[in-house]
Amino acid sequence: MLNRLSILFVLSVALLTLIISHPAGADFEQQRQDFLAAEKALKKGRIQEFNELLAKLADYPLYPYLVYEQIRKNVSLEHEERILAFLDEYSSTPLADRLRQDWLAHLAADRHWHKLARDYRGHPTQSLQCSYARALMETGRTEKAWKEAERLWLHGNSRPKECDPVFDGWRSSGNLTTGLVWQRIELAIDQGRTSLAAYLKRYLPGEEQPWLDLWLEVINRPIKTLEVNWPDKDHFVAEKILFQGMSILIRGDTQKALEQWGELEKRYDLESMDTSAVKQELAIYLALRKHPETLEYINSLDADIVTSRLRQWHVRNALYQKNWQEALSALESLDDSDKNSARWIYWRGRILEEMGLAHEAAALYQSILGRQNYFSLLAADRVDQSYRIEHRPISSHENDVLNIKREPGIMRARELFYLERMVDARREWNSSLSGKSPENMRAAALLAHDMGWHDRAIVAAANAREFADLILRFPVSYPDFIINYSRLRDLEPTWVFALIRQESMFMPDVSSPAGALGIMQIMPATGRLIASIMGEAFRNPNMLLSPETNIRFGTFYLKKRLDEFQGNPVLATAAYNAGANRVSSWLPDDQTIAADIWVENIPFFETRDYVEKIFTYKVIYEKRLGIQPTRITSLMPDVPGKSAVLAKTGF
Repeated sequence: MLNRLSILFVLSVALLTLIISHPAGADFEQQRQDFLAAEKALKKGRIQEFNELLAKLADYPLYPYLVYEQIRKNVSLEHEERILAFLDEYSSTPLADRLRQDWLAHLAADRHWHKLARDYRGHPTQSLQCSYARALMETGRTEKAWKEAERLWLHGNSRPKECDPVFDGWRSSGNLTTGLVWQRIELAIDQGRTSLAAYLKRYLPGEEQPWLDLWLEVINRPIKTLEVNWPDKDHFVAEKILFQGMSILIRGDTQKALEQWGELEKRYDLESMDTSAVKQELAIYLALRKHPETLEYINSLDADIVTSRLRQWHVRNALYQKNWQEALSALESLDDSDKNSARWIYWRGRILEEMGLAHEAAALYQSILGRQNYFSLLAADRVDQSYRIEHRPISSHENDVLNIKREPGIMRARELFYLERMVDARREWNSSLSGKSPENMRAAALLAHDMGWHDRAIVAAANAREFADLILRFPVSYPDFIINYSRLRDLEPTWVFALIRQESMFMPDVSSPAGALGIMQIMPATGRLIASIMGEAFRNPNMLLSPETNIRFGTFYLKKRLDEFQGNPVLATAAYNAGANRVSSWLPDDQTIAADIWVENIPFFETRDYVEKIFTYKVIYEKRLGIQPTRITSLMPDVPGKSAVLAKTGF
């Protein structure tokens, strides 16, 4: 059990230090108020008041934001000179990118092709990329226009309507070859856009079209794969279609697909075809699904088609089957860079230990002690050594910090941070630091840390390859909420700190590509269900952007996972990332398995990496808070079979 008084004392000191070192940008306090007033005046249309305030703010870091807002309201040829001047003066800023997009969109809408071609930069929206290609075409620069057209064509999704005139001109000039049509069809099929692939059929010669028909039929009815005499299909896409059909069958029912592939190989002579991709896919899915014939099948493959990924899964499956000799042999076949990593050094030790070679195993474990990673901690537990995780503060010359602090982009980022405009703040910060040296990154990490801007400090330290500053890289943010709600749910606070560090780096406003929100990354549907269980109203998903609400809901969710998996922290952690139902499907059928072997065999890299990092971060947070670290193996009981765990969940 953690010493909660120790935690609270350390956190109180941390908070006091933060308050003292975080003056909330007091130097600009009056200008900040004038800036907010100017924004309000512009919004209300009080232009004279706005101009008076603007004149007072010429040396304020966010002055460009006021000018931008004023220009943005009047994007037209009448204001061309002012727009171009702004784009020139602030060319390297996120504001310039935003204004340029508005300006180019205006030029495209009014068909000012010469000006659009002149002012175009980079790769903005897809529609503007198409408009730029058209501008080149309309102004006679057809060679460059056709290069842009080909680049735009080679994409797996439908293109904006603005591309149509360019594609028409490009095709009329004889630039669309059968090869380019097939390339786009492949891209569309890879993206699952079969309707686009079917649309593209019109651009294939008549004799080529049946091949696309066959491909689409195999996708819609994969059993068709088993009905085709593939060696008779003399076309370069035949192997791709065969792989597509078998891949669908393999992912649907790997056992049946193994049998079907064997029958197909017997029925037809496939030696003339390159079927390595099918064999690799089949081997990987046999391993992912812990099929009893995995090892036999991998060993039957020619060595030249066994990929690095498959060699690693060979080792993992041998570990899972407790075939130690096979695991050792498979480990020997790994690439040298893999064999020398902490992961596979640990597993060599584990294998040798299981084979009764304890002395050799201990030497391997000793060789990876003292590293800040999961396998070093596991190795320390195997030889009963204390964890050696050292804190080495980042150092930077005072002038480097001052220079970074004075950069215009960083000054704007800091002001936006103090105004809690985090999206714009991160844009400015990232833009300003792009391409900077490790020295600059170290200075930026220290500056961000002093501001309490923890996510930018963590990222800057990583970019500088500085990983040993535990105070900077593992901040103690929202301590009251985390400790109180962890205590309420009977969870270890350091586990929750570690989970939040991995989920969001303590960014309360972050949103994942999948739609998860907030500091503990909760999906809106999950938040709604949690609120319902707790008897609360769920007004809208933005509730999850409140750190307190998110931590309250997130700890509830984590406790739910822990209870469902009979108090097993490994399974609960994996389920927080991948879902309880999926983790239940990964449990062994009728045996228990060592937790470290189970984690190594998690089919999803993301979840495997997630579990490893959170268990490592938990130890680091314990060290960070002056608590005697918990042995991670004490949190990793053997993983039971499916019959022993009934993780029914509505989440």
